Amino acid sequence: MKTDRNDTDDLIVLTRVAFALAPLIDGEPPKYRHVANRMANGAVPAELVEYIRGRNYVRRSNLTAFAQALGLPLKQPAPSRPARTRASRSAAA
Repeated sequence: MKTDRNDTDDLIVLTRVAFALAPLIDGEPPKYRHVANRMANGAVPAELVEYIRGRNYVRRSNLTAFAQALGLPLKQPAPSRPARTRASRSAAA
């Protein structure tokens, strides 16, 4: 988790978090109201959310942990393929 409070480029306002979660999760991203209700009910740890001037923000670096706290299924990384060796033409002849 980042500790630099002056790094505002890393912050995403709560109304835009669902759009930012879309590439990280399987299926549809949650609606804003669902996320806001889960936060109000204490499902999301307070250290993942920052309250600045009346708005809730999530750090981009914390999106994966935020999605896990909401119980969203994360996309699994694609299995890595072994590097192909290129057969030379002289070996085939």
